Amino acid sequence: MAQILALLGSPKTDGTNSVLIDELLRGAASCGDVEVQKLVLNKLKIIPCQACDACMHTGRCHLKDDMEIIYESIIKMDAFILGAPIYFSGISAQAKLMIDRCQPFWSEKYVRKNDVFSGRLRPGIFVATGGQGAYEGQFIGSLYVMKLLFKMIGVKGIANLTLDNLDSKPLAQRPDDLAQAFELGRKLMEDCKGGGGIL
Repeated sequence: MAQILALLGSPKTDGTNSVLIDELLRGAASCGDVEVQKLVLNKLKIIPCQACDACMHTGRCHLKDDMEIIYESIIKMDAFILGAPIYFSGISAQAKLMIDRCQPFWSEKYVRKNDVFSGRLRPGIFVATGGQGAYEGQFIGSLYVMKLLFKMIGVKGIANLTLDNLDSKPLAQRPDDLAQAFELGRKLMEDCKGGGGIL
């Protein structure tokens, strides 16, 4: 059974990003048995990274909070999903806070020379949504951030689902986008089984 870690980086638990994640998970489940851990970052207690460099010496964060749940899940997962809205051309604060606290994975890989994932690359999908219409650079910053996160946590990005203009055309009016999310969920599981391409 594939274990999927899905992180919601929106403050809205039933908003657009949550709906898209659920559709991805529905597509994944259509390919066989999956075990899903969906975490709402806004409901977790996560302290911002303090840049103390403790993880460079130990490979672990000395801060004790709900990131412990995420650390454990990242190591165990078979597939990864993160969904977050775009604010001021950047990923939401909830998502970025979690990403910054993944510094111990960087320390393990590049300072301590330890591959905690034993060479495994698990498939991952990033979902980003914007209320405004298309404009240059709306998603660029978040896509770079996610590319680096995936590299640090042993994830192979197989797709990015970026949707803009949601203020004028909400998700309920976009059946093609929902269908795309479902198909990407299926692709996530296909890649878990050894198929699928990468972006």
